[in-house]
Amino acid sequence: MRGEIVYGPYREHVQGYLEHSDTVLCLTYEQMHQDRGSVVRKVADFLGVSLSDADVDDIAKNTSFEVMKANPDTNFQQWEDNGLVSGTEEGTFMRKGVVGDWRNYFTEEESEAFLKWRNEEVAPLN
Repeated sequence: MRGEIVYGPYREHVQGYLEHSDTVLCLTYEQMHQDRGSVVRKVADFLGVSLSDADVDDIAKNTSFEVMKANPDTNFQQWEDNGLVSGTEEGTFMRKGVVGDWRNYFTEEESEAFLKWRNEEVAPLN
């Protein structure tokens, strides 16, 4: 919330992409989690690519959390191998794939502060 992260401050970073929605497709994890097939079609449409139903099913299957977590090309296992994370459940790049799981890690005070921060007006970038 202080902006002390890579690509921070976070909300301003995301806002930059949202301001270019004519050339940048913005999706949320929640959308992908709810209906990955629809998101695959949305990406294909955005890119002007035609996909069969079988293509959509295959992509949706191979981009599931479970498949990607097991895939060394997508699970950032190299971070653990290089000592950048601890390798515990809390330290792995891909933890559970559960929408809203952050609530299980924040105290009530942290949750309230985060939700207040989330709802604050973001100043224009210009």
